[in-house]
Amino acid sequence: MKNCPDCGSELSSADLFCPSCKKGLKNSFTIRHFLWENFRFFTMIGITATMISLIPNMGTRILGSSWITDPDSVLPLFLSIIIFFGAMFLTICFLIIFGLVFQGRETENVQKKITLWSRTLITWYEGDSQRSILLFVLVPMWVGLTLFFILLMPLIPNKYSWLFAAVIGLTCIPLLIFSFLGWNIGKKIIGIIPGMEKFPRLGTVVFALLLIGFLVLVPLAISRFSDTADTFSENIKIRADQQYFSPSVSSAQGLRLEITNVSGRELLESRHTWSADYGYFIRVMPTTSEVIILGNPVYDDTSRDIYWTYSGNDQQQNKKPVKIDLHLYPLQGNEEIAHSSLYLTWYNNDIAYVNTSSGSPV
Repeated sequence: MKNCPDCGSELSSADLFCPSCKKGLKNSFTIRHFLWENFRFFTMIGITATMISLIPNMGTRILGSSWITDPDSVLPLFLSIIIFFGAMFLTICFLIIFGLVFQGRETENVQKKITLWSRTLITWYEGDSQRSILLFVLVPMWVGLTLFFILLMPLIPNKYSWLFAAVIGLTCIPLLIFSFLGWNIGKKIIGIIPGMEKFPRLGTVVFALLLIGFLVLVPLAISRFSDTADTFSENIKIRADQQYFSPSVSSAQGLRLEITNVSGRELLESRHTWSADYGYFIRVMPTTSEVIILGNPVYDDTSRDIYWTYSGNDQQQNKKPVKIDLHLYPLQGNEEIAHSSLYLTWYNNDIAYVNTSSGSPV
């Protein structure tokens, strides 16, 4: 048996209205019922998170892998804007969900009260067990998902994205101070957030945690701006995407070569040249698979990767091992700052394979 939360009359499990006060009764909170009634909010969260995650891949397929690191492109800035406001939208959806979880809690039957010196500290209602389970899952998901997207912003190697991340982080400082100047001010600010009107103190804590998370952007963004244009890691290598390659056997257009151990910013602050003592270099468009012949050597190529290939009609016997050189130079000046080499040898005089042994082939 349970009691009416308004008049205290005894009720049966089949009663939809109290026979004494005639007021409608609310069922206890259950995860199943809650998810069924509010699935639209979880749908919006899933669609938004998926959209943000797919945008970088879509840009790479259309524009190539270098679009996000181009210092003169504003497209990464729009990506940062989408990430930031998408994360804010996710936060609003989660806060609405949290408010709905606690909605109608006081109308349920009380299972237990914890008191201290005749003062009630905790009132445990019928649906609080399932509320606790749901919040135990949703709160870490919300924090992790939001901060994951927000902390991506300063990692985009583009000056416009760094500037946007720094502005967002620095803006949080006066907001944090303003929200805690007085409880009334903080309460008004939190009252603006949907779902937090009834829980201003909890909302203020959540608001402070978000601001602290945003402040993490500041040192990351500032460290990007403080990098000098002359610094460059000398520990660079050339990595091939496959061990063997032949234009007549392989399905790939060429042997893809990539610079490793080099950050995007440092790579953009240098110019580099590719050269080989046999074959030539090409560029493969990721969307259309169109091949652009670059020649040999290739100068002032700011892309992080390139393709090497050779003519399949070459019937030359006893081909010599191939040495591919990479040289990096500062944007201003001709003094070499880093270099690396990759050696290819031949299998059956037709298939080139990457020599992974130390030193150059004999």
